[in-house]
Formats: sequence, C-alpha cells, structure tokens
Amino acid sequence: MLYAKVYSQNGFVLVNPLLNSPIGQKIGYPPLFHFLIAALGKLLNIDYMEIARAIQPIIAFFVVLSVTYVAKRFYGTIAGISAGFLMVSSTIIYRIMLPVPENLALIFLPVAVYLYYASIKEKRIKYAFISGILLVLIAATHQAALLCLILIITTFTVVELVIYKNKGVLKNYGAFLLSLIVILVITLLAIIIFKPALIQNLINQGITATLGFGTSLNYNQPLSLLKYLRNFGLLLTVFSVIGAIIAVKMRRKKDVYIFAWIIIMLLLSKAYWIGINVISARVLIYMVIPLSILGGFGVSQIYYRLKDYNRFSSKRFRSAFLICVFLLSTLFGVLNASDPNMGSYFAKTVFGSVQIAPPTSSETDLSNWFKINGDKNKSISISNLYTGVFIAAETGMPINYGFANINNETPKAYFESNNIGYIVYDKRLTLPPDYNTLNRYQANSEMFPLYYYNKILYQNIDKLKPNFTQVVYENNDFIVCKIED
Repeated sequence: MLYAKVYSQNGFVLVNPLLNSPIGQKIGYPPLFHFLIAALGKLLNIDYMEIARAIQPIIAFFVVLSVTYVAKRFYGTIAGISAGFLMVSSTIIYRIMLPVPENLALIFLPVAVYLYYASIKEKRIKYAFISGILLVLIAATHQAALLCLILIITTFTVVELVIYKNKGVLKNYGAFLLSLIVILVITLLAIIIFKPALIQNLINQGITATLGFGTSLNYNQPLSLLKYLRNFGLLLTVFSVIGAIIAVKMRRKKDVYIFAWIIIMLLLSKAYWIGINVISARVLIYMVIPLSILGGFGVSQIYYRLKDYNRFSSKRFRSAFLICVFLLSTLFGVLNASDPNMGSYFAKTVFGSVQIAPPTSSETDLSNWFKINGDKNKSISISNLYTGVFIAAETGMPINYGFANINNETPKAYFESNNIGYIVYDKRLTLPPDYNTLNRYQANSEMFPLYYYNKILYQNIDKLKPNFTQVVYENNDFIVCKIED
C-alpha cells in the first residue's frame, strides 16, 4: 500500500521519496490500482491496509465471475459455472486471493479476450475496439497482464491469418490497438509540451532509467511438469484433459482459440528456453483461466453425454454429478486457501529463502517500534530491503539503499551526508556453518540483494556496527542501531 500513500500525499509522481533515500526510487508501476486504494481510503477515511483487506474477497470474486462469464459465452451455462468452480479448486487460487494490481487486471483480461474473439466470429469491429479499451485499463494496472493480453490477441490474429486465411482480421487487430495507440500519442504530445526534458532522458537513458519501468528480469524461475500439474490441481487437470480430448475431436474455431490461448501462455512460461528470464509460476494464473474454461467444457460434456447411458441418464443423477464436482471444487479451494503456507511469499537466494509476505510478528514489532520511537526526519539502512519496504509503508520513514557501503569502519560523515539515522540487521540472514568468513556476503534475490553475515557477528554486535552507534532495539529477528548525534 506504499504507492497509495505516496500518491495520496504527493499527487501523481514518478518518484517514491520513501525508497532509495535521499534520491528517491522511480516508481515504474502502473498507478490505477494504487489510485483506487488511495481514493477509497480518503473517501471512507480508512487505513489503506484495511481497504486492501476489505477488497481482497471482492476482487477474487470478480476474477472468478469474469472467467465464469467468458466460459459461458464460449461453451454454455453449465460450462461457465463449472469453470468458476474448477478455477477455485486449483492450487494457484491463492494468487487471486491477494489484494494486488495483477488481480484487478485479471478481472478485465478474460473479457477482453472474449470480446476480441467475438469481433472475429461475428464480424463486429466494435467488439475489438471495446476489447482495446479494456487493454488500456490493463495497461494502467499491471505490466505482466498487459504483455499476456497482447500475446494472446496477437496469437488469435496469427491463427486467423494462417489457419483461416482471413486477412480482414487485421482490421480487428488495428481496432484493438487503436485506443492504446491514441493514449500513447496523447501522452507523448503532453510530455513534449509540458516535460520536454523527459523525452531527452528517455532517448539518452532509456525507459527503465527514466521512468523505472522494467523491461526484463535478471533472474529465472523455471518449473517442472510435476509442479505445473500440482499448481493446477487434480480436478482442473482431469476435466481440462477431458475437455481437450472432446475439443480436439470437434475441432471448432472456438476450440482452436482456447488451445492457442493455453499454448502461448505455456510458451511464455518456458521463455527461458530461448534465453529470456521468466518466473514461470507467475504465468500459471494466465494458463489457469483458459484451462478452467476448457475444464468447464469437459464437465458440461460429461453432463450432457450421460443422457446416452440409460443407467445414468436421469436428470437427478446428472445433477448429482454436477453437485459433486462443485462440492469437491469448493472443498479443494477451502483447503488451499486455509493452508498457512499458501499465502506466504519468500525471497530466494543461494543460501535458501526468507519470508517477505505476509509480515512476520518480528517485522510488525519492528515497524511498531519505529512508529513510536523513530525519528521521521532520518532514513533507515537495512540488510533486508523487503522488510525495509514494509517499514516505509507502515511508518512513513524513508529507506536508504546503500547498505552495501556500511561496515564497522564506515565514517560518520557517510551517514550524515545520506541522512541515515538507523542501521537494521536481519538476523535471519545468516551464512551457513561452512562459511567461516566474517565478511558480509551479498546474495541476489528476485528484487533486492540481501546481506548475510556469520551468526557470530549478530551475537557480538560490537564487531559488526560502527563504534558511534548504539543498539536501541532488538527482537527475535532484528537488531536496530541508532547513529549517535
């Protein structure tokens, strides 16, 4: 909720002053979700974290409802309802239970895909244009969802050109991109008129250095086939396979498009095959959507085909079959959502992993200490920047990114010039026993580097901290040292 606080206090800005103090951190993230949180917080006078908790089930509900609607439009009512339940049964359901921008974008994405398909099927360009409006909303919400939607729509267009020899689909594709192109042109003109220096910075430094928008990852997280299936869950896997077998026999255009949707997302999750880094697990949610639709189709086909078997043809039996599928899906969904490990996220390094969300009790105690005792005019340098972001969001105190420059010999002038008032050591970041060095070890993780020390230094803090600092707080996981005036 950090960005929501920054926007509410400073308006729309490109730099977050609470991170990478004293320079500030380029935000580099679409603002729509954070604007929503900030607006609701101001309107209702409720803490942003409470707003996030309140909208969590609402967003999850609308994601499932969106998938249900699209599955119904593709394959009928029973398929639609079944797709929603099957999605809930998948292990990946924990992702849509989080109040994050990606899930807001996932409400729009399935509808945008269907509208583009409908524009081709019904030869109605306006549907492609409306799909493009949803593309703009997604672009203002989440970069990964934007990339996935463009890949899906581009794949549909290629399928229509290559398989069905329909050159007219290029008009649909143009209508789809029109809204985004118009917004980009208007934005570019506004920058040229009001912020011409920004254009020069973009040319000289690139989009990442200027705006903070990342265009690549510096790490890779592949998944094995078994982990794919484990994330999809038993029911979704079984019924999507059944649906796929029946769809292959029918070979209708809508079946081809669903397969194209699944295949392009599978290839994206395997982009590391061609040297492009990707977190495969993050792409799974974009695969679960079409798989749920296909699985819903499988359930509906079993329901209808049971009519051909005298023993099972009664409506009562077929209804019982559906009820069993829905109850099992709900049961699996509840078990997945209630698993305490499901909602936990970890930063991984060569030395293992450390929990970064939700905040631990030690992190909450640490932030509470800073709320009461921290000097809000000073910044914090911390060995675990994930915890640092949480502290900044909770306390409004700025976080300095220069921990790599800090050791027991760092001169006091360095802290004064960077306005650093506190050093925080994360005792969880301990080197394995076979690392006998007393030197700091920097280990890269998904977003930030983490700084590890030998356990003996945490137990003998005077050997670790500069001599002009004093320990002012310590709990199970953290040590806080204050720079003396």
